[in-house]
Amino acid sequence: MASELSSQFDIVIFGGPDEVDIASDIEKGLIDNSINNYQNLAGKTSIPELIDLLSNLDLFITGDSGPMHVAAAFQVPTVAIFGPTKDEETSQWMNEKSEIVKQSLECQPCMKRTCPLKHHNCMKLIKATDVLDAVKRLN
Repeated sequence: MASELSSQFDIVIFGGPDEVDIASDIEKGLIDNSINNYQNLAGKTSIPELIDLLSNLDLFITGDSGPMHVAAAFQVPTVAIFGPTKDEETSQWMNEKSEIVKQSLECQPCMKRTCPLKHHNCMKLIKATDVLDAVKRLN
């Protein structure tokens, strides 16, 4: 996905202190694919800094999260990926530049952090092409 988008956008990796390892894995993938226009800010921003950075994005791809709602407040074009949570209740409010990517599974939404069925297909079955298609719908 980053390979597709890096020609149009600079990439910023956000995350909290608990997400530094996964952000490093993402960064390694960018390096391995010769993508240089990125910043890895996972674990490196305060909340005010995060808000400022989010407010200036041209596109935000995120899960159902607090930063997703901050982006909505600034009308940042957003692709929000939903798995076990209820997009009807927790999606961006009043952001016309928002697309939701989700599966339509019988077990959704379960609202559980750990999959009770032990497969987490609500997230695993989402493909990069699903997200890229949502980005195209925003344009």
